[in-house]
Amino acid sequence: MRNILLLLPVIAMTMTLSTTTYAAERDPIKKAIEARQAVMVLRSWYAGPLFGMAKGDIEYDADWANALANSLRAELDTTDRGMWPEESDYESYSDISRTLPEWWLDTEGAQEAENQYADAVTQLAESAGGGLNMLRSTIGDLGKSCKGCHDGYRAE
Repeated sequence: MRNILLLLPVIAMTMTLSTTTYAAERDPIKKAIEARQAVMVLRSWYAGPLFGMAKGDIEYDADWANALANSLRAELDTTDRGMWPEESDYESYSDISRTLPEWWLDTEGAQEAENQYADAVTQLAESAGGGLNMLRSTIGDLGKSCKGCHDGYRAE
């Protein structure tokens, strides 16, 4: 009986931690942040080799460049609805979010940034497989669109 009494605080602590962990996992705002971060990782996965080819760090491969650019293009057709709830910003979730509140405050600027990214990806998908010079002629706009959004709407 005494052993059970000694274990009660440990059992209570374990149950509290389990409940807290479960609640955190169920937080819809955290889920939204994680989803949009996954999209950014995927974009980086596809864009990275394209930038590498354009710089000459990776040997240009027309088929691969075309596939990577078209993967970026295909991602544009997916929805991000629900991934950007208000209060999912850096000030509210500084442990996991790097999105500045300006994203929600400057809706016109945010929309313009999204449009520039979509235009850059569309141009890249049309040219990446057409030769290294074609890739180089359009990859810069992709980099500018990424930088523009990150500079204005992402915390360091």
